[in-house]
Amino acid sequence: MSNWFSKLAAYTGGIEPTVDETKQLRDKQAKSSERKRLGTVLGVFLPCCQNIFGILLFVRVGWITGVAGALQSLLIVLMCCSCTMLTALSMSAIATNGKVPAGGSYFMISRSIGPEFGGAVGLLFYLGTTIASAMYLVGAVEVFLKYMCPQASLFGDITSDTALFNNTRIYGTVLLILVMCCVLLGIKFVSRFAAIGLVAVLCSIICVYLGVFIVNPTRSPYVCALGGRLLSQEFLLVNGTYDCSKNETGPIYQAYCANPETATEESCAFFHNSNLSYYPAMPGLSSTKFFENFLPSYYRKKGEAYDDIPFPPKREYGQGPNVADVTTSFMILLAIYFPSVTGIMAGSNRSGDLANPQVSIPLGTITAIAVTSFFYLSAPLFFSAICDGAVMRDKFGESYGGGLLVAAFAWPHYWVVLVGTCLSTIGAGLQCLTGAPRLLQAIAQDNVMPMLNPFKVTTRRGEPLRAQLLSYGIAQIGILIASIDSLTPLITMFFLMCYGFVNLATMLNGFLREPSWRPRFRLFHWFLSLIGLGLCIALMFISSWYYTIVAWAIAGAIYKYIEYRGASKEWGDATRGFQMSTATRAILKLGIKPIHTKNWRPQLLVYLPVDDNLQFRHLGLLDLVHQLKAGHGLTLVVCIIEGDVVERHEDATNAKNTLAELIQQHRIKGLPEVLVSSTISEGMKNMAQCAGLGNLRHNTLMVSFPEDWRADCEQGGRKLSQFISTVKSAQACDVAMLVAKGIDSFPKSKAEQMEGSVDVWCIVHDGGLLLLTSYLLMRNRVWRKCDLRVFVVASEGDDTVNLKKDMTKFMYDLRINAAVDVVAMSTADISAYVAQRTANIEQRREMLMQMKLANTAARYDPQVIVDQHRKSLSGGETEDVRLPSTGKEATVRSVNELPNIPKVVIAPDSNGPSNEAPTESGIGEAPKDRPRDELLSNIPLLSQGTTGDSEKNALQCSVTFASGPGPAASARERFLNGTSEGDKNSNLLNTEPNRQLNEFTFSPSHPLARKVAEAAALTANTNLGNQAPVTPTTPGGGPKRSKMGRRMHSAARLNELLRTHSSDADLVIVNMPTPSRSPGSEYYYMDYIEALTEGLTRVLLVRGTGREVITAFSE
Repeated sequence: MSNWFSKLAAYTGGIEPTVDETKQLRDKQAKSSERKRLGTVLGVFLPCCQNIFGILLFVRVGWITGVAGALQSLLIVLMCCSCTMLTALSMSAIATNGKVPAGGSYFMISRSIGPEFGGAVGLLFYLGTTIASAMYLVGAVEVFLKYMCPQASLFGDITSDTALFNNTRIYGTVLLILVMCCVLLGIKFVSRFAAIGLVAVLCSIICVYLGVFIVNPTRSPYVCALGGRLLSQEFLLVNGTYDCSKNETGPIYQAYCANPETATEESCAFFHNSNLSYYPAMPGLSSTKFFENFLPSYYRKKGEAYDDIPFPPKREYGQGPNVADVTTSFMILLAIYFPSVTGIMAGSNRSGDLANPQVSIPLGTITAIAVTSFFYLSAPLFFSAICDGAVMRDKFGESYGGGLLVAAFAWPHYWVVLVGTCLSTIGAGLQCLTGAPRLLQAIAQDNVMPMLNPFKVTTRRGEPLRAQLLSYGIAQIGILIASIDSLTPLITMFFLMCYGFVNLATMLNGFLREPSWRPRFRLFHWFLSLIGLGLCIALMFISSWYYTIVAWAIAGAIYKYIEYRGASKEWGDATRGFQMSTATRAILKLGIKPIHTKNWRPQLLVYLPVDDNLQFRHLGLLDLVHQLKAGHGLTLVVCIIEGDVVERHEDATNAKNTLAELIQQHRIKGLPEVLVSSTISEGMKNMAQCAGLGNLRHNTLMVSFPEDWRADCEQGGRKLSQFISTVKSAQACDVAMLVAKGIDSFPKSKAEQMEGSVDVWCIVHDGGLLLLTSYLLMRNRVWRKCDLRVFVVASEGDDTVNLKKDMTKFMYDLRINAAVDVVAMSTADISAYVAQRTANIEQRREMLMQMKLANTAARYDPQVIVDQHRKSLSGGETEDVRLPSTGKEATVRSVNELPNIPKVVIAPDSNGPSNEAPTESGIGEAPKDRPRDELLSNIPLLSQGTTGDSEKNALQCSVTFASGPGPAASARERFLNGTSEGDKNSNLLNTEPNRQLNEFTFSPSHPLARKVAEAAALTANTNLGNQAPVTPTTPGGGPKRSKMGRRMHSAARLNELLRTHSSDADLVIVNMPTPSRSPGSEYYYMDYIEALTEGLTRVLLVRGTGREVITAFSE
């Protein structure tokens, strides 16, 4: 017995521990010698009962029963108790899923549902607990002023709403200050008062239920009613004498018929036509009141009478007990009642004090809910069986002397219940005001909400003083509201939100069957938790839909704030498990079937270089990625470290952590990845092939242009080779590319807005990536004020007027505001792009067929618009001219389906000579005995530079070499194995007759034109037995310099055009030319890009794959 009393002396009532106390409790848990541990009764059962039994059971349950009727009151209680019981089952499963640590209910919940939901629920739980303290103190003041000492009113008649509210504000503030002083004294003092409150509430409950069975007409107070309407006892008192009669000298006659200030003809008629009755208010169980009160309900608006008598009720006639002081309905009463069943988590708050938490928490909590639910469910039945319905609707007991209903029939005396109610209510408010600051400190200590960091601080005694002061301020606001009926709906919302998330956590864990989900408590199922969650949501909307919206808005704001600023914790919670399961199912559902082109979006694979000291360079790429976030695709930021994965594992880990911080700093919704590879080139090849899962793979590679590649060439050309390898890898893997040139000059994400223009140069339409990229950039704050200008490059002779008109309409149909201009150039000046354009035509046709677009939609494809105005695409049948030669045969063909690119095919002599015919190329008729070298020399400007106006008439030619006899030919083929990678997707060029052909497309001003001409002539001479050497075309002086000049001529012409129109543009977006696969051409390719972009500050080079679609139609 002494041991039991010592444990009772250590009773804390389920107050949330502070962080320091949590550490101490965990230390106690670690010590096996610690014997002073609480069991199920003192540790869980009694704290839960004390917190569940509250002020509402004593001051509102009888009134709710009288207004709603016994049946609907029973339904209200059943719904509330079912909600708490289902939540308790879910909480028990969480509590028994592993060792229960010290730290309170918030700790347990947050570790189950994650930092975002945990922080939101914790803060709502804190607000609910703080406002509940105000509700308890307001209830204590109401009991004191209404039922214990009405004479203490400072503002006149306490029956007046105004006087009651003002008195409650004054007395409530004084009581709140006294309670705060007790809180500041420390947990030990509060714990002593908690034991007193426990005894008081248990004694009060026992007295009330004893009175239910003992009350009878002789022990019941009597009430007076006129015409079925109760009259206030204070109205019937005359000089201290109670007079319930129709005597002319009595107060009733005087008020209704004699007093000139109140009497009217209508009131006097009501007096004479109504019967006066005097009967016991609580006749007891033997009466028939239960059947009278079981079904009827009396929902009224504020100020209306509870009955249907036409005479308006007025207080001057003593009819105050019959008037509704608040608007009532089933939903409003449910919201008022629900806080009476809260407090189910009090037993888990001191889990560190429990001897066996995994047994005590489920058993004690469920038992406490079962016991309290029995009392709550039986209360409407008993009250309706022993009390008159009108008396129960008399909210403040004015008809029987201003008494408390449950105290009026309690045994042995009503003062026992009044004192017990007042003490237990003050004790409950004291515990709430003690536990709420500790809960706030626990949330702040988790570092999930940076704005709560100031509330981590504690005093030397370990008390969270700052959190206590904040809680006092919130509670004071609740005191100023001064109405239990107004405070309870707020508390209902906050607690229902908390209980709902507990059920959500258990439902997710049970449904997903996470490997770590192995609770010892088996009396649960995920479907029951789902019912509990649905019931919580339903109760919220039933109680008050607008309060529900406010509560969800607060929770959503807290969730997004934690997600944005502080969600750095990883607790292995149910939310993460649900996300993993959902992601897995989504990826598997995507399957391996190719994604439809209309669902295409940029999934960025961003390569961020790092130096030998693991310092990241070109961070402007991250700002550019952030500015492209409107694409809503998956972003993977990659860093490649050269070396061995075993030796550089630690470096890779550190680099990944740094990269993750950079991603967060730049507010990118993406993932970091670090790959250790033998070389950068090999790493990029691996990433281009393997990045992503299934169909959720990256389709766009973003890199920065190596600005210092010339200087690097003197040291081996490592950066040059890495860049070229990256470009070719992207081509081989069918991945689009975005290359930022001058990345260090690109604006930061937080920089001032650009107000110039963004110029898009469509030299080749490769699927819409140019337009899509510009559109995504224009949606960002940095580029939003810029003007979008689209320059469409057309060949000389094209119908530029109609082309501009159609492209302008096309941009309008796309809902893109852009100014369109058409720029005409010679075919020779865009030679580096023509092969890419040629291949993309067939690819686009195939793609549009796969999309099954309607004819109207297909006509609005940008490339179709450009092609229909290109004269070189129209008219004519395919014509072949056979050109005989010794050992090989050459054929010049013009193809109707493709742009006007004549092809010179050098093939083995198998078919013999054929009739010659003129071709569109203007090459002319070829005699049978024409030498091969003479044929090649007659290709316009093939072996000489272009000067003057002859440049405008230069033709785009394609020389194709097939396998022929002789080792020299094979060597030249290997040298010229340089078809544009963009050609590999062309169905025409991949047909069976052309499968083994190696093609290189050029113009006289193309950088590699001279090399091809010399190689072609050398190949021909080899078969004639007269071999000539190949002149190298590397950069240098003398003749080599002049060759280089001819190669860069087309780049210079394009650059001149770009600078003429876009020199003042904030950003230029242009097609990136496709590099050749010929060995030794890398330097010239880089030089070409340099010449193309010279004098432009910011350039974004874009190369699509032809699979990107931007269309004006939704079909």
